[in-house]
Amino acid sequence: MAINSISSDVKFPDMNFYNMSNPGEMALYLAHCDFYPFQSVLRNNQLALDALSQGYIEMLQKAQANDDFYTESFAMTSGTLHNSRVSLLTYYSLVLTMVSILEESVNTLCRVYYNMLTLDKQLSETKGRGLERAAEYLKKEVGIEGFTSDPQWEYITTIRDARNMIVHNGGRVIKDFDKFDKFKIGYREEDHQLYFEYSDIEKMYNAILEYIDRAFRLVPTKK
Repeated sequence: MAINSISSDVKFPDMNFYNMSNPGEMALYLAHCDFYPFQSVLRNNQLALDALSQGYIEMLQKAQANDDFYTESFAMTSGTLHNSRVSLLTYYSLVLTMVSILEESVNTLCRVYYNMLTLDKQLSETKGRGLERAAEYLKKEVGIEGFTSDPQWEYITTIRDARNMIVHNGGRVIKDFDKFDKFKIGYREEDHQLYFEYSDIEKMYNAILEYIDRAFRLVPTKK
């Protein structure tokens, strides 16, 4: 998708592309203020992971050439740990952050509508929690239809469910395996622990951006 940024390096939204008198576009601008720079966070983390992985390979090769068994053992152990655990935990952290930004962005959308339309009911007065609560508020109080019928909604909520598995179950999937399979969110067969690669994180990030770009521009069907 197109990113209207005031910088070609670290992305930051250009306000000229938003109608700030429109609640949805104001909330979208605020969401982009968090999500656009996060693209650099994703890429810089991957650059650091790749650099460390290459560093251990070079250390191993040098140690083998010099018959340095101690350094060779250290490089092999550290490289294996880095590739099997450090990278995965880094991706877990990125998913946690992305979903937190998403949920706060959707909550902000509700608050902006509440303030700009002087609605009677606040989001906090709506039953439920998370994305579903916000969607219910937007439907019942704002009059926005289609927030949950977007083509990406099921994928977005599955990403959120993956976040919940990380937070509450150490990254292990305990239910709804069919949804994770459907969206090719991988997990190990032996213990059902979620397993991500950088391409998975990029895919999630792009899906969230595309979703909010459409959903935040939906127009209320009632006053």
